[in-house]
Amino acid sequence: MAPKRIHKKSRFGCDQCKKRHVKCDETAPTCKSCATRNTECHYSRPARPQSSCLVMDSNSTKESTASLGSSLPTVHSATDSPRIGPDMHQCFSVGIGFNNTPFCLSSRQKDLELMHYWFTKTCCSFTADHADLLRGHVVKEALKHEYLADFIFALTSLHIASETSDPVSAAVYVGAALQYQNNAVPSFHAALHNVTQSNCDAIFVSSILTMACSIVSPFLSTGNNDATKSLTESIMLLYDFLNGINSVVNISRHWLNSGPCKAIFSSRPKFEPQRKDEMTLPIRRLRKLNNAVTGAANPLHETYEHAITQLERCFEKDKATAVPWLAMAGKDFANELQKRAPIALMIFVHWGVLLDKLDEMWWAKFSGKKLVEELCWSFNGYGNEWDEATKWAKMEVGL
Repeated sequence: MAPKRIHKKSRFGCDQCKKRHVKCDETAPTCKSCATRNTECHYSRPARPQSSCLVMDSNSTKESTASLGSSLPTVHSATDSPRIGPDMHQCFSVGIGFNNTPFCLSSRQKDLELMHYWFTKTCCSFTADHADLLRGHVVKEALKHEYLADFIFALTSLHIASETSDPVSAAVYVGAALQYQNNAVPSFHAALHNVTQSNCDAIFVSSILTMACSIVSPFLSTGNNDATKSLTESIMLLYDFLNGINSVVNISRHWLNSGPCKAIFSSRPKFEPQRKDEMTLPIRRLRKLNNAVTGAANPLHETYEHAITQLERCFEKDKATAVPWLAMAGKDFANELQKRAPIALMIFVHWGVLLDKLDEMWWAKFSGKKLVEELCWSFNGYGNEWDEATKWAKMEVGL
């Protein structure tokens, strides 16, 4: 008689597979069966423990890059609203890379370290007025939506890296940030297909946290002996991501405004506006360079003038629009940045000065100074007007 085949029972299966009486592959956060059926996947008991330490090497870098290269969906509501907003794919990988140092994501001590840092420091990453919201309501949402927890840990890891003087130790946290983001992508991908009142807060906050990650991460070393990835190489990803956040807001604003997250829309970052006379010369210099280099007959002249006008408004009136300025400047301007057009880069340097003024937002201030430092050297030998512009920018950020 043939030996009886041993049946391996799924002891850690998701609730949906148990209800359907099918074998679950126990993949967290979404099993293959639920992913195929495009349904939410929940585990009443913890999913099967995975390997405690993740070693991030060059091979895993290629695999992760490939997985993140697959397109994330445009945002959909549960009521079959039309597709809106740009594709948000790859925005989670902007500027971050793996390193070769193991990082134990399942280590309770490491999770406690990150959560303590979140509660005491990183929760103040936007404005102090939002700290209680991020410590309270957002953490409660993270208990229900694992992708939000991963994004919290990702930004917190980058925050620690930015304040760590030892480059080797800092690289461990940068690598961890990417791993947390990679863990979040599948379930966040599914959530964007089905925005509801119950998950809109988690999706909205996750979008904001990842935007901050995408801005600061290019300036943090991954420890691979590679130069940190230039933010200008990822301009279109950042541009698309800023517009993606706008899509989330558009489809769920009525839900967001009726809940705790409405505070985010009603407050403004604390910022001392630049006196108009202080910005007259720098803005006038940008316009002079645009006239001389681009020429009024060139269609790009209007593109640059629009970007300068929006930047001037941010400096003098509405600092709350400092971060989304790139989206306001327009896609044509973002395209010129990607090409490293000199006038576009010089306007971008002035945006770096603006970010540096956002004292409450460590990720913006850190990135603004690094951006000015990274780009100013590229104007050497361009002439006196360019030298004066870079001299002003470096002085403003303390270089």
